[in-house]
Amino acid sequence: MPFTKNIAFTRLIKINGRLREFNFRKRGEIFYDLDTNDERGNRLFFKMEKQESNWKASGTELPVWLSDNEALISDAIVKEEQG
Repeated sequence: MPFTKNIAFTRLIKINGRLREFNFRKRGEIFYDLDTNDERGNRLFFKMEKQESNWKASGTELPVWLSDNEALISDAIVKEEQG
């Protein structure tokens, strides 16, 4: 039986002057499940998918503040994977 390493981490990312906590969980080689809170405290769930050398948000429609800062979230994944 092959061993699959579970990768999960949390990062604080400053978006629009506010620190937001993002929880990451790796699913396979090209997907991460993420969750964070919006301004009202509602939990937002979405996926990041590796496309060529970049990580892109996929799945449900994201709020503008989240989609506009996709690069910051992608950077957090890249930094984690580089060690």
